[in-house]
Amino acid sequence: PTLVGFIFAVIPKFAFFVVILRLSFTSFWSFFPSLWENFFCICGLFSLFIGCVCGLGETKIKRLLAFSSVGHVGFLCLGLASGNIEGIQAVLFYLSIYMFTAVFLWVYIIYLDLSSNTGNTLLTFSNSIGLVRSNPLMGFGVALMIFSLAGIPPFGGFFAKLNIFVSLVDSSFYIISIFVVITSVISAFYYIRLIKIFYFEKNSNWFFFSPLSKSAAMVLVLSGLTIIFFMFSPNLFYLLTYKLGLGFMF
Repeated sequence: PTLVGFIFAVIPKFAFFVVILRLSFTSFWSFFPSLWENFFCICGLFSLFIGCVCGLGETKIKRLLAFSSVGHVGFLCLGLASGNIEGIQAVLFYLSIYMFTAVFLWVYIIYLDLSSNTGNTLLTFSNSIGLVRSNPLMGFGVALMIFSLAGIPPFGGFFAKLNIFVSLVDSSFYIISIFVVITSVISAFYYIRLIKIFYFEKNSNWFFFSPLSKSAAMVLVLSGLTIIFFMFSPNLFYLLTYKLGLGFMF
């Protein structure tokens, strides 16, 4: 169900990585060179590969976001593999940007799910055709969030991925850094394909999109404004995540 998918896609990630940070950087720090570094590298590389390759041929929106989530967890694992304060800050920053973006997109999917009259919960890309013409502001917001997930500058997703990349380079993981760049470029294809469907595909049938509830609209506005606010004042996010990273290290 869409609502259950929304809860599992957004809420547990932050708590999960906080626990992982506590275990690897506080409780069992002595095992980091021999255990945690290799473990996070392997998990990150496999997650990036699966999220990149499996999402290319996907036509269901929820499955696409699921494979996208796998790829983003790969970025987070590689950030942990760096083993320094820059890596922890990059992970916390990435989590913050990703959670706000995912909240926006999953509320949009719930909106599509309620609007769909097919009775099929596996929404396809065709369910999105006509959104821009029927609700231009909503379509523009979704396009901005997709660009952020794809890592297109100057959106928050680009700087989140850049921080992970810089932490890997600082830790001398040069081959892994090249792999990260390649998978990011490939995965950007299926994000931009959604933009193409929103703005350039022609629909043969009329689509009716039900109006958003006040609570859903409030969530969309708050999450969207947070991402837009980062573009104009990123220092606040960097400062908060840096302070949180110091709390995990010391």
